[in-house]
Amino acid sequence: MKKRWMIFVLACCLTAGITGSVVYAYLIDQKETVNQIRILENTTHIEEEFEPPDEVKPGQVIKKKPCIANDSGFPVFIRARVIFSNDRGEAQCQPLEIADSWKKGEDGYYYYQKKVLSGQRTDVIFDKVVIKNTVKKDELVSFDILVYEESVQAEGFSSPEEAFARL
Repeated sequence: MKKRWMIFVLACCLTAGITGSVVYAYLIDQKETVNQIRILENTTHIEEEFEPPDEVKPGQVIKKKPCIANDSGFPVFIRARVIFSNDRGEAQCQPLEIADSWKKGEDGYYYYQKKVLSGQRTDVIFDKVVIKNTVKKDELVSFDILVYEESVQAEGFSSPEEAFARL
């Protein structure tokens, strides 16, 4: 009886020792992985041909050709918003003729329908501003046309709308 009791105690100690060793080994085991993450800077800017007139007259055509250049090292999709600085200024102009390569979205942005490669630029958004003939010269108000642009990396997306929807 004493012999069986000793064997039982010895077996329990042996089991506890082995279990403890396995648990200890599991807890101190480590594996180090170095992940290098590069942050890419998405940089674009607006370029424009613009000749401000000395005096604005009814029926006048003002040359203004905004486009967007990609300064990043990778392809991007671009969207732009064109805003008049005031409603009266917009009312005295004919609607802007937006280029076919730009598509107006439901959110008010114009989406450039092609990827813009590194160092390249978009087609112009519009090429002129036309003052309506029906506006009287003394009723003309000064205004600005603001072009705001955003870009997103094109990798992994098939269209600009899809790329910007994921933001």
